[in-house]
Formats: sequence, C-alpha cells, structure tokens
Amino acid sequence: MEQIPGTPESPSLGSALRAHRVAAGLSIEGLADRCGVSVRAISDIERDRVRRPRRRTLTVLLDVLAVPDDERRRLVGATSGRPAGGELPEPPRYFSGRATELRTLGDLARRPSGDRQQATVLVVTGPAGVGKTSLVLRASTDLASEFPDGRFFVDLRGMDDVPTPPGEALHRLLRALGVPEQRIPAGLEDRATAYRSALCERRTLVVWDNAADESQVRPLLPGAGRSLVLFTSRRRLSGLDTAQWLSVEPLPAEDSTAMLRAIARPGPATDPAALDDLARHCGHMPLALRVTGQRLSEEPGLSVEELNRRFSGEQARLRVIDAGAAGIHTALSLSYRRLGADLRRTFRRLSLTPGPDFGPDPVAVLTDASGAQAERRLEALVESGLVAAVPADRYGLHDLVRDFALDRMTAEEPASTGPLRTSSLRWWLARTTAAGRHFEPDGPASPTEFRDRAAAAAWLDAERGNWFAALRSAAAEGLHGPVVEAVDALHWFSDSRVHLDLWPEVFRLSAESAARLDDPRTEAVHLNYLSWAQAVCQREYAGSVATANRALERAVRAGDHAQQGWSLLYAASGHTGLGEHRAALRQRQRAWVMLRRAADPEGLPQAMASLGSSLLALGRPTEALRVHQRTRSLLRDPRYPIAAFARAATDALNCRRIGDDLAALGRWPECVAARREAVARLRATAMPATEALASVELVEALRRTGETRDAPAYLRRAIELAEQCDDPDLAGRAATLLAACSRNDLTGDGDQVPAATRAKARTSGCGS
Repeated sequence: MEQIPGTPESPSLGSALRAHRVAAGLSIEGLADRCGVSVRAISDIERDRVRRPRRRTLTVLLDVLAVPDDERRRLVGATSGRPAGGELPEPPRYFSGRATELRTLGDLARRPSGDRQQATVLVVTGPAGVGKTSLVLRASTDLASEFPDGRFFVDLRGMDDVPTPPGEALHRLLRALGVPEQRIPAGLEDRATAYRSALCERRTLVVWDNAADESQVRPLLPGAGRSLVLFTSRRRLSGLDTAQWLSVEPLPAEDSTAMLRAIARPGPATDPAALDDLARHCGHMPLALRVTGQRLSEEPGLSVEELNRRFSGEQARLRVIDAGAAGIHTALSLSYRRLGADLRRTFRRLSLTPGPDFGPDPVAVLTDASGAQAERRLEALVESGLVAAVPADRYGLHDLVRDFALDRMTAEEPASTGPLRTSSLRWWLARTTAAGRHFEPDGPASPTEFRDRAAAAAWLDAERGNWFAALRSAAAEGLHGPVVEAVDALHWFSDSRVHLDLWPEVFRLSAESAARLDDPRTEAVHLNYLSWAQAVCQREYAGSVATANRALERAVRAGDHAQQGWSLLYAASGHTGLGEHRAALRQRQRAWVMLRRAADPEGLPQAMASLGSSLLALGRPTEALRVHQRTRSLLRDPRYPIAAFARAATDALNCRRIGDDLAALGRWPECVAARREAVARLRATAMPATEALASVELVEALRRTGETRDAPAYLRRAIELAEQCDDPDLAGRAATLLAACSRNDLTGDGDQVPAATRAKARTSGCGS
C-alpha cells in the first residue's frame, strides 16, 4: 500500500529537510556542494516531488544536516515503504483540459462495488505525445482516496525493440505489492495467478503504461475484484474482450493555448492570437506544448511572434503526414538548436544509452566529461524540457525524443556513432563483469570500483535495464568475448535473483556468443548455465534436459571431463523435475565418475549429494545415508581443496539430507542430532528460508524422541524466519507445533517427516 509521508502531526520529508537546511544556514546550492547530490534532486525532495529518494541520497543529506537520531529514524521509516519499481510517478506540473476524460475515469473508479464482479480494465489509447500518461497520472492523483490499498505504475516500454516481458512486469508489480523476492513464482502463469489473487483482495489502481500489443497485455489482465486497471498504448488493443476504451485526441484549441500560457508565462503585451497560432503550430500536442513553453520561459528575449516564424519555416521543410508529429518534431528541433555545442552533443549522444533511464556516469563516458560535468549538462537538459528527471537522481528520454536525438546523432556525427556505441557497450559490460565478480565464492581476484558485494548488488539491480540491453546489443554487434566474460561473472549473481525472467535469455546470448567464438568448452559452460535457468527460472524441465545434452556434446568435443560431469548433473536435475528418478540416478552416477576423474573440487561433492537424493527418492535410504556420510567426510577434510563458501553451503545442505535419510530409516535420536547440526550450519551460512524449514523438521523429529524442551525456541525462530521470507504455510506449520507445545502434547507419533524439498545449493551453477 502506498504510504505518502506528510500529515499535520508528522511533517513531510521535504518540509523537514528544508527546515534543517534553513536552520543550518545553507542554500540548496550550498547543500548540494557539501553532499554531492544534485540541486535538482534536493529541490525535488524538498517540494515532495520525490517521496522516496534513494537510500544513499537520503543518508548523506541527513548526515550533512546532522539530523537527530529520533527524527532520522522517522524520516527513514517514512520513505521505506514498497519498492520504487511500482511507484506512481508525479503527475505533470502543467496540465490543462481533459475534463471529459477525467470525468470518465472518475466514474469508473467510483462505480459501486456491487457492479464489480470483475475488476475494471480501461485502455487509454492515442498517438505519441498526445498526453496519455499525463492523463492517467493526473487521474491517479485526483482519485487517490478511492484506492486505499495503493496506486501502482509499471512502464511496459512498448516502443522499445524488446518491450518489457510480461513476466518481468508482473515481478515488478508483485514486489510493489509487497511480495518478497523469494516468494515470487518463477513461471509467467504462476505470477499472473499471484497478481490476480492479490488484486482480488484489494482495492487498487494499477497503471500499465506504454503497452506494446495484446500478447504483452493478456497476462496482465486482472480477475475478480474492485480494482481499476489502466493500460496506455498507441495501439487500440482491440483484441482484449474484457476491456473498455478511451481515445485521447490532441487538446482543444482553448485548452492547448491555456497550457502554453501556463508554462511560458508570456508578458501582457503578447498578442493572444499569436499564442493561439503557436499552439496550433504545436499540433495541440501536450509534448510539443511543454517543450515550446519551456523554451519561451527560459529565453525572455524570444517573442511568440518570432517563434511562430521559426515554426512556420521548419514545418514547411518537414515531410510528415500527421500535423501533431510535425509539431513535436519542430518543437524538439527548435529547442535543440538553441542549446550550446556541449549540450547539443550530450543530448544527441544520450540516444546511445542502452536502457530506459540512466545516471551521469555512462553519460560522462559518452561525452568524455567528468561525472560532475555530465550531471550539470543533464540538469541543463532537464531545464530545457528535452530530458526527463526520473526519481532517484536519474534521467530518461521520451521515446520520441530519443528517436529525435538518434536522428541528430547519425546526421551530425555519422563517423562517431558506431565507435561511440561500441565503447559505451564495452563500458557497460566491463562494469557488469566487475560487479558480478563480487559474487564469486572468494570475491574478486583484484579490487574493483565497487567497495563490496552490497554495492555491486545495488548497482546490478539499479542498472538491470541497461546491462541487459547492453548484452543484447553487444551480442548483435559481435562483441562475443565481452559478452561471455560478463555473463560468466553474472552466473554467481543469478543465484540471488532466480526470480528474474531474464536469465534464460542472458545465458542463451552467452552460449550463442561462445559458439561464435568456436570454443566448445566455453559453449558447454554457458549451455549448462542455460540449462539451470530453464529448470529453476522457467520450470522447463524437458528443455533443460535437451540443453544439458547439447552441453554434454560440446564438452565431449572439447575433451573436458568436468563440464561433462556438470552437464550430466544438469540433465539429472531436469529428469528429477519431470519425476524421472531412475534416469536422474543414472545421470548422477555418470556425473560422479566424470567429476572424480576431473578432480573438480566443487562438482564432486555436489554430484555425491545429489546422487544420494536420487537414492532416497527411489526408496533406498540406507544407500542414500551412506553416500551423504561420505559427502560429509569429503567436505570436512581440511585437505580437500574447495572454496570456503562452497564448502560451508554444501555441507549445511548435506547435513539436512542426512537428517532426511535417518528419518526415513526411523533412527530418530540420530535424526535429531543431524538436524540440530543442519540448523546451526544453515544459520551460519545465512540461508534463512532453508533454516526455517530445517527448524520445523527438527521439532517434528524431536516429537519422536520426546525430548521437546528446546522445541519452542526453534519454533519461534522458524516462525520469525518464515514470516521474513513470506512463507505463511511454513509459519502456520510452525505455529501449530508451538501451540501443541504449550498444551504439552508435542510428543507422539506425528506424521513422518517427508523427504527434503528441493533446496538450491548451486556452486558452479548446479541445482541439487
């Protein structure tokens, strides 16, 4: 649910920071100099235009202003609601007209709940630049009180070469709705079901902005409930049977002139007819009106009449069909030409950024400037109206503006366009590689620009749209070596972000690049990564087996026994997902032979542990126990050469497997000891979800022995962890046991503990 700081009893974040700044005797510029945050960002926060600034930004502001601890906690708490991935942007500062459209949206929002057997779906459609997004943002703000369970916004990037996949869009919304990462389902259908279930229980407003087509939209349609779901699109999306439609046209002349007057603030001597003509030249399109009005407001010596003359000359030279498009192109062209040389160069080179939004650093690379210079130029472009200010100190371009910038780039710097794009892509991939190395078991081999793993994770999360787009573009441009290197670093990071839909494509790109490099061993590695992604992220088990078999063929060709072993392990994981336990056992036996022959220090214990799991699944617990005990001996031999993290994680999960074997054999005292050790080791290796499950399994084993004195402590810990991981089923299971404990009837012949659920214990990319 959206929480907006600012009540009579609790000053807003912006007003509180302003008060502290004034008390410190600092101007906004002075505060910006001290803390390294841009003037625009501080101004937006103080005006409450940004309600959830980046945590780093807020921390440095509070530090510089020496805000007392009690108020610091209040301000940080007020901004720590749902993640920004679904945060509703601020409505446009200048808005005119649209009374009929706003009334339609209000009527839909206020429809009595008795009429809402099905959530309402409205498609807001119209040409580019007509103000569809501005309309829904204005309505969303006006109707805030109608939606007590929150208002949410996701950009579907419908005009991009590759629009946002519906699974990724659902992931962002589910996170905004408060679903933790580890509880977001892997498959598209499961995510869509979770989304519909969440909306069924709430009264929310959801804006899916800039939709591409029906295939992208259909998984995003709601089910039953009282929510209002809005799609904006340049296409009508007429194939959606359950939707209603609202067509947005250019503004009426009177409203168009009113918007222009509000932005430009012309003097009293301005001829009203000339302002009407200027609005007409803009095609009455809000995007053109905003850019033109901003131009007039920033250049007091420029008259409306003079701008009309320039518009007329420019329009005559344009070969366009649509008058609105002509107005937008002309407005952009005139604003572009008034910029200084450095700003023009910066603006057109922004078209080479790979993702939807960006910070100053990649712009500095593109323009051979310092970070501070790049930020100053970006702020100037924001003031010109050509660049949009995005929350959290970032910047973006409307897709029409990006097209215009690319047109200027190819026209004015034709010889530089290709080399600059390539250098930009190389920069993104190098940064991605440096960040990914922090997730290797022993960290990066040498220092990087990221101070630690947390900083690397923050960058990879914030820049996901950019590095993912850069991987696609780099592969298309033949930068196969950097693609393979970056993805090789990312495969460790993927362990902590298994919910993301992008991993199958990431590993497909790297496997294809490895094939282009004619390196069968490297191709086998990346096909193995792809097999993992298909099984874990998509639950495409048959496809995972097929990919693993391709990896095996490449590994055989390369003569690499280790990769042959990993290929067999991945194939076995796919067979396990399909319920084909005998096939999985055969593959794991072969994998063990191969990995032992290769002396692979991380693969061998994984092969042994997973082989034991196959034996248990086939009803052979004595053999499974023998294998898992041998695995434990191997992992605890100090002479065995394995990375510390991989040793600890694999050992902790293997302890839990031993507990399952002993439970199947009915050897309950030994099972209790094994599960106590598993819980302790899982806690030490920071695996909270698995620790919670192991704690409940421990208590269920304690029931068999009657030694339940410390069971409540384990159960309370399990409930706490399960709630943190948003696993209500496990929390309920633990709570039921805790209630039984309070009644002193925890002992007895409870249900036998089931075999361990599949826990992901991947070191070099293998699920168990």
